[in-house]
Amino acid sequence: MKSDTTPSPAASATRERILIAARREFAEHGLAGARVDRIALASRSSKERLYAYFGDKERLFGAALDHGFRGFVEAVEFTPRDLPGYAMNAFTRLASEKDEHRMLLWAQLQGHSPATEHSEVMQERVRAVEQAQRDGFIDSHWGAADLMTMIFGVLFSWFTTPDLGQPTHRQWDDAEIARRRLVVGEAVRRAVEPRSER
Repeated sequence: MKSDTTPSPAASATRERILIAARREFAEHGLAGARVDRIALASRSSKERLYAYFGDKERLFGAALDHGFRGFVEAVEFTPRDLPGYAMNAFTRLASEKDEHRMLLWAQLQGHSPATEHSEVMQERVRAVEQAQRDGFIDSHWGAADLMTMIFGVLFSWFTTPDLGQPTHRQWDDAEIARRRLVVGEAVRRAVEPRSER
């Protein structure tokens, strides 16, 4: 027997539409500039329904952030013994799903962290890196958490660094994404390569 608290398929579909529309709106305008009426219109729902599901705009922002981060985590396989490969795949995802990296940047400005909501997943990844270090796949001179932070720093630097005379991420074509993907992979490879192999 289905629990009374289990949302109906229609309610689940509406909630998903709201989250997708909210992520697009927040990515474009941030928390302060986003408009609930535009989110309702884009998701083919009412403002009343939106507030019933999420309470207020800030909680909707948090839910949209969590929704996008969960999609990123699920879409990009974490390979602790091949962090350069993971970084390249993560970069490709961020370059193709521009709302995701923009939401994460807005979240930092607003003091939100999706990693907090997924702390167990992130801790599992840190432990996996530590094991890969013990197994000799990664330079053990780094702290595993520090290393993961630096990898994300490399990934996001392409979207936040001031224009240095190169195309901005809004102008990248497939060839430019492929080139930068290789640069990301090489940067991470040099960081994680055991020193005995250098």
